[in-house]
Amino acid sequence: MGDLIDVPGLGKLSIAKDAKVPLLVVFGGKTVGRPSGVYMWDFMNAVQDRFHIFVAVNHHVNGKKAYDALLSTLQTQSVNPSQQILYLFSGGYGPGMDLPASLMNSKSPDPFSPIFLVDIWMGIGQQSGSASPDFYRALVSKNSDKITYVHTSGGAVNNEARDSLVKTLGAQKAILVKGQKGEDSMDTHMRTNTVAVGMLP
Repeated sequence: MGDLIDVPGLGKLSIAKDAKVPLLVVFGGKTVGRPSGVYMWDFMNAVQDRFHIFVAVNHHVNGKKAYDALLSTLQTQSVNPSQQILYLFSGGYGPGMDLPASLMNSKSPDPFSPIFLVDIWMGIGQQSGSASPDFYRALVSKNSDKITYVHTSGGAVNNEARDSLVKTLGAQKAILVKGQKGEDSMDTHMRTNTVAVGMLP
């Protein structure tokens, strides 16, 4: 991994040699031995030469605050990406819901194209209520033309919401990753990142 620029308290930024390559904005899931702000680089290192990459420090970060600080840092670094790609993994819905209102407001331009949803969690629990599945249903409904959904059979923890996204997106844009021999569900869950990164434009 090359030198990373600290966006204090919010994440790390990797800048490619070409200032005009796309920007990949990554919000990851829960701590799995290490925080997502660390382990997501395991998957992003392979494409550091193709993208400017921002990885949030964890899934608790405020998405809008992180995004605004990121844009300010890019301006300071004289970086002008050709496009912006949003990548939400597992429990990344929290910061995702904090992002600019334009993400969900049809009257405003959306800064992100394409959008990758990677084995996103859409469970309904005491803390989340229906916020996560409702957010993703609305996001996919508004942006189906530019969303790719890479998922496992159980990662969503909400079969109805998962199937709703698959139905809206269709088989070519909703990619099911199956477990391999000897692989447990967490390994398969994490491997969806390898699949999704391999699909980046």
